[in-house]
Amino acid sequence: MLNFYLDDDKRARAEAGLGIFGAVVGVMRAAGWAVRYCGQQDMVAGEGYHLVYNRAVDGRFCFSLRRCYLDKFFRIEATNDRWDWEVAGLPFFAAPGQAWFQRYWRERLFGGLAIAQGGYIFMPLQGKLLQQRHFQTASPIEMIHATLAADPARRIVATLHPREIYSDAELEALRGIERFELVKGSLPVLAGCDYVVTQNSSMALTGFFADKPAVLFARIDFHHIAASVGQLGVAEAFEAVHRPQPYASYLHWFFKRQALASSGDGHQAQIADRLRTHGWPL
Repeated sequence: MLNFYLDDDKRARAEAGLGIFGAVVGVMRAAGWAVRYCGQQDMVAGEGYHLVYNRAVDGRFCFSLRRCYLDKFFRIEATNDRWDWEVAGLPFFAAPGQAWFQRYWRERLFGGLAIAQGGYIFMPLQGKLLQQRHFQTASPIEMIHATLAADPARRIVATLHPREIYSDAELEALRGIERFELVKGSLPVLAGCDYVVTQNSSMALTGFFADKPAVLFARIDFHHIAASVGQLGVAEAFEAVHRPQPYASYLHWFFKRQALASSGDGHQAQIADRLRTHGWPL
């Protein structure tokens, strides 16, 4: 039995056969499995196999279904922490001939925005600005100062995360920093930057669609062609960020070969294969 932990809207989509939720249910029922729905935040309990949506897993046969950055792409993983997803540990080897995927999504993501080099660094900030978390190499405020020291020629144009609540102490720590500016609206800033510096914001991955290099101060699943401070150190990462990278090839590999599609040719077989990889007896 599949125990599927969904809110009412996602359950309705699953029962209607829509999107990734409907695809998963279709795979399980085609394999002869019963499907039992639970609330999205219900405690994981009972016999069978468990699939939660974008929350921590609990138990040997509990797995997380989570959106993989773009619409229609998802992953099913043994952890909800993206930096520990299976793809993070896989080697990437560039292959030619996959530029169509980057072109298609660049138009969808950036629309009519001009892709340019504006002489500044884009820094999408996330949460807990004064705290270094276990997957980070520095706190966000330390990242700001390290970036300014590593690149004295450029200013930082930064954004705050729209779903984070920042304390007075955090906002005070950002005031008065030279060559540092807070703005609203990420995509236009991303389109015009020279490169991205962040902990592990998905805006760095979005930047790959516009050939924007990235320095990462934290672990994440899309680190392969970024300049990782954790792997290289600060000085070498800021040198490496200017090296050409196979963005088109990487994006095709990361999404089309490593993620699950919610529709399209063979998408249910892809989902079934992924569940078998996790030990589900389909």
